[in-house]
Amino acid sequence: MISNTKLFNRLPSSLIILLIMILFFIKIMFYVLVKSEVLMSGYGTGGDANYYHSYVIGVYNSPVNIWPVILRYLNDIGLYSRDLVTYSLFFLNLFIIPFITAKLSGLTLSSNQKNYLYIVLLCTAYPTLYFFTFDVYRDVFMVFSFLIGCIAVKKFVSSTNILLFIFYLGMSIAIGFFLLWLRPYLGYAFLASLLLWKVKFTKKRILFLGFIYALALFIANYAGLLNALTEYRSGFEEVGGGSTLGLNFSNPIMFIPNFILSTLGQMFGLYITNPLAVMLLVIETIPFFFMLVYVIKNIKLADNFVRFLIIFFILYASVWLIGNDNLGTAVRLRMYNYLAIYISFFYIFRLKKSSLKISKAVNL
Repeated sequence: MISNTKLFNRLPSSLIILLIMILFFIKIMFYVLVKSEVLMSGYGTGGDANYYHSYVIGVYNSPVNIWPVILRYLNDIGLYSRDLVTYSLFFLNLFIIPFITAKLSGLTLSSNQKNYLYIVLLCTAYPTLYFFTFDVYRDVFMVFSFLIGCIAVKKFVSSTNILLFIFYLGMSIAIGFFLLWLRPYLGYAFLASLLLWKVKFTKKRILFLGFIYALALFIANYAGLLNALTEYRSGFEEVGGGSTLGLNFSNPIMFIPNFILSTLGQMFGLYITNPLAVMLLVIETIPFFFMLVYVIKNIKLADNFVRFLIIFFILYASVWLIGNDNLGTAVRLRMYNYLAIYISFFYIFRLKKSSLKISKAVNL
């Protein structure tokens, strides 16, 4: 579907706009009904959010990350309200994140109207992120921070002015450390990608590097360097039920097969346990899969920014696919991988379309 340009451009812009408006209306109405407790009282609340709120009001004094610290600071200066923060996260999800994602893809309404609308529609329809707008979860804020960091990276890798290069590099590093405080392995992957973005890809090279990287992970696991991750993963076995894959990473020989199964089950959502998993597979994973295939097929068009996103995708996924065994948590963790591919797809799709136009003009 996505690899076929004619089919991809078949829907009229007016229909895409209508779909976006319908989604906006449904999400706003559902949100209002839930928050006013007319519908599904208690939906989307509790868990981590209860801990964050408890920390803000002084019940706990040991923060597990920087998010509750930010919330307590807002409380100290009189700007905190659980509902106000929740509404702000909803605003970010509905009105800010889709348009930042489109901007990162290099799309504008004036020059790439249809593709711009497609990516806004894709982000607006993304159900997992919407779920975490109903309480003071950190996920929406982390996605927003990650995208702001990507803007800084995009600026610095394309800067020809040395002062702007230094400024945006410094900004990228600062945001990387901020992400580290929000979720350590998210920040690690972001910062490490800043060191590796000059690695160039071809289809043959990406297969070779993928093999070398998988071998490196196998050796690291065999040497015990990944024990912290595999031991953390084993803790999910206590959760039981249908929420875990139940893969045993303690056997080094089975590391690669288990890693592949973990990728299929968590990244690609192929471990179906309930109707919700089917919905996420259709809305989130199927577009992601086709876009990933397209990016790999056209990897030669990847510029500095897309290379950064691809390297981030690999490094970040490596950590959580080894360390996480909870399928509910997986849909939260993979959002950054999906967004990296969404952006890369539309970025490369735009470049390829432009290069075809130039080729036609030269041939004329």
